[in-house]
Amino acid sequence: MHYVSINVKSMMQYKTSFLLTSIGQFLVSFNVFLGIFFMFQRFSNVKGFTYSEVLLCFSIMLLEFSIAEMVVRGFDSFSGIVRNGEFDRILVRPQGEILQVLGSKFELTRLGRMLQAVIMFIYGIAYCDVTWSFTKILTIIFMLIGGTALFSGLFI
Repeated sequence: MHYVSINVKSMMQYKTSFLLTSIGQFLVSFNVFLGIFFMFQRFSNVKGFTYSEVLLCFSIMLLEFSIAEMVVRGFDSFSGIVRNGEFDRILVRPQGEILQVLGSKFELTRLGRMLQAVIMFIYGIAYCDVTWSFTKILTIIFMLIGGTALFSGLFI
């Protein structure tokens, strides 16, 4: 948590940059949302799936990807850490290597993308004809955990 707090403090030094980057992340994924929206304006359903069902599925995938990208993006800079000789310094510290590499880069700006995923998820739930039960809620929770673990594994 100390590594994450240092990254967050450094990002908050430039609040305007953080805000604009978060808005940019929101708008990038908004383009995909517009593609889905316009496709369903032309076709009422695709292979039996309605707009709200596709939106619900897309929002879950986007949320999983955003969480994984926010937390595990430290491994993007791993080759640079090794190339610059900084990995030797990581090896002599008392914390685990994976934890240090994960904490080296925490992408809080992905909150913009996560915000859009949450908004689409709420919309999908509101307009989807799903009868919610405890098992379906539990399934969504496990989908979020499993999808985040899958994307994290791909990043690592």
